[in-house]
Amino acid sequence: MRFGDNETEGSDIPTIWYEKDFFTNKGSALFKEVIPASKFQYPKPLALIKEILNALGSTNNNILDFFAGSGTTLHATIQLNAEDGGSRQCILVTNNENNICEEVTYERNKRVIQGYTNAKGVQVEGLTNNNLRYYKCDYVPSAKTEANRRKLTEASTDLLCIKEDCYNELTTEHRFNPKQCRLFSNERGKYMVVIYHSRQQQQVNEQVIEFVENLTDMTEKVRLYAFSPDAEVLLEEFYQVREKVKAVPLPDAIYNAYRTTFKSMGLGKRKAKEDESPSSQEEAVNLFNQEANTTE
Repeated sequence: MRFGDNETEGSDIPTIWYEKDFFTNKGSALFKEVIPASKFQYPKPLALIKEILNALGSTNNNILDFFAGSGTTLHATIQLNAEDGGSRQCILVTNNENNICEEVTYERNKRVIQGYTNAKGVQVEGLTNNNLRYYKCDYVPSAKTEANRRKLTEASTDLLCIKEDCYNELTTEHRFNPKQCRLFSNERGKYMVVIYHSRQQQQVNEQVIEFVENLTDMTEKVRLYAFSPDAEVLLEEFYQVREKVKAVPLPDAIYNAYRTTFKSMGLGKRKAKEDESPSSQEEAVNLFNQEANTTE
């Protein structure tokens, strides 16, 4: 196999890669081209990260960088996809220390996707066939109560958008109350409906049924997510369109995974008052959104 200028036998990956394109100064030079005003130091070389990703073999890997900085991993992912037609997805996680995510990680890749004018005044074409999403994370209280389950349903909406690849919101266009229900599509015939618990549940369900009945460009069943004990109960509430929807109640598995994460981080030892404090859903989504293709 060949990795840069290194040729190996079988699937072995060389331990020393000596190409000049892999030197740190190459990463710094490219980064300055994208964000000239930034003072970020020692970004990784794009060519090196591309070569590492390419060594993984598959063109549809999910790539996680849990300590993101300059955003090179995501830049390399979308650049490699553009070169070989791959469908790799990349997740970046950072604590946003000194606004690094907002001003460096996210900003760099937004420019790479949208296009930018480099330090020499030359317009660089964007890699526009990409989605970039930036999420902030927070906690839903860990106590297993009905109220917290409802909060988790609401806070998981962005995660569901990522899972179903449906980002185009149609909620207000179809006159739904976003506190009761939200609609999304991928603009290619796939739709997702997320229904929240409310006192107007029956009216909301009827509105959703009418929406589904009037769809004419469906390429697959509508994904119907709702706060419900199981899929059969949920389908019974939408029996008029049950052949057109795939009912997916918020599963206990998600809630249990959340609780496991909460405990493993020692957060269950916090005072009850802190544990029961509401999360800020305007600024944050829950911890599960770290599974998303957010920024790098």
